[in-house]
Formats: sequence, structure tokens, C-alpha cells
Amino acid sequence: MQKELMTPAAILLGSLFIAAGLYLGLQRPPPPALPSASGEASAARAGALPATAGAPAPSLPVPRPAPAGASPLTSELYKRVEGDAARELEARRSLFVKQCWEPSLRKNPAPARARYIFNMTFDASGNEIARGISEVRGMDRPDAAQCLRMMPLELIVPPPGTRVSVEIEMTLP
Repeated sequence: MQKELMTPAAILLGSLFIAAGLYLGLQRPPPPALPSASGEASAARAGALPATAGAPAPSLPVPRPAPAGASPLTSELYKRVEGDAARELEARRSLFVKQCWEPSLRKNPAPARARYIFNMTFDASGNEIARGISEVRGMDRPDAAQCLRMMPLELIVPPPGTRVSVEIEMTLP
């Protein structure tokens, strides 16, 4: 074959392989059904697996729209949890400065202040279950922010009764 015909021929041949693979892949029968209940019961009697091990995992609940005029998380609840979390962070300010800010300042004196945004989630009982810390551009110290991120999740607020996420801005020192 001539050299100028080899590239289009290779493209055509590759396209045919892809098309055949797609066609045959889409023609597969559905996967086999899960094991029967009698198989699960016999495995449970043998002590190998619990009776629910072969069952499909329950699907996550789909959020339903709230009725008109109702809100699952009122602004009053959010403000209360936000205020409680801000007080807890403020109570730990001296710890943040001592463990994270001062070592960072010794390495590099600029900038003299840094601003962080704490994004925290509390469960229904008021325990902190997640935390993210963002740095504000122009007022950032990445090493201090990383130190803050490594601190354990130990903030506790009065129980809100539902999961609540709040954002709190804090400037160090």
C-alpha cells in the first residue's frame, strides 16, 4: 500500500473495532439476580455471613422538597449554631496561635495577619463531624492553615437536633 493511504485505513479499521465493541457490549444480557433467600439463610445458619450480607445495600434517602413556607433548617437555628461555634473557636484562639501561628511567624514574618474561613459540620448531638479550612487570598499562610487542618475534630456545641453546617471567618493572630 502507498504510505498516504495507510493513515486513513488505520483510522477506519480502529473505528470498526470500536463500533463492534460498543455493539457487542451493549447487547449483553442483564447481570444475574442476587442469591436467593434460601442461600442466605443457609449461609447464616452456617455462621459464615449475616442474613443481610447478600442483600443489596439500602439506597440513600432522596431529599424531598419541603412544604411551602417550611424550612428544615431555620435561620434562627443556623445563627445559634454559628454563634456557638464561633465562641468555641474563639476559646481555642490561644491554642491556634501557640501551636500554628507562632511557628509559622518564626519562619516568615510576612504577612503579619492571616484570615481563614472555617467550614464546620455538626451532627444532631452537637459534635463536630467535618471541618474544612480555606485561606483568604493575600492574607494566607499555608503552613499555619495546614497545622489548623491537622488539629483533631473536638468542637462541641449545644445539640441542634439536626445536622448543621456553618462558616466562620477568623483572623490570626
